[in-house]
Amino acid sequence: MAHVAMNTLIWEASVMLWVIGFVELGIGENDPKDFGWVLLSGALLETIALAFLIAAKDMFGATAAAAFILLLWALGSGILAGGNRIVQQHAVWWTGIYFLAAGIFLAVHGIVVVTIAFLLLVPVTWALALGGYTGNHTWSKIGGFLSAIDGIIFLIMAVAAATGYKLP
Repeated sequence: MAHVAMNTLIWEASVMLWVIGFVELGIGENDPKDFGWVLLSGALLETIALAFLIAAKDMFGATAAAAFILLLWALGSGILAGGNRIVQQHAVWWTGIYFLAAGIFLAVHGIVVVTIAFLLLVPVTWALALGGYTGNHTWSKIGGFLSAIDGIIFLIMAVAAATGYKLP
């Protein structure tokens, strides 16, 4: 059960990272409210999968999922609420600190592909937060570009897990 829930989270994370990446890069015509609803939909789906990870006692998976869920809820609700989003930017920044710690943990344990995916989330979250803090869209575009790349890595992880292929 935990494996299926985690694979669902990884697949959904890849889609969300692409959405964040392409929107921040300005690809296509995007209404910010639509973007907020997409992020909140992803947060809701991941929250459901999180319940299965907790039930299966997969604590690392549940913690990783919770960090990504916080990121999606913070970005989605901040976009829909508008106005001063400083609290949401703090949540995005601190989520990056979690991804840094988790990435170091994974690296120490030799889990290569997941380490890369998690460590790439660090500059994604920090660039998105800096874009929000400063209003400088260059930071958001950097975060968007890295997010789109990380979405590909998460997709590779999801496909590998679904087919039973063991990544390094």
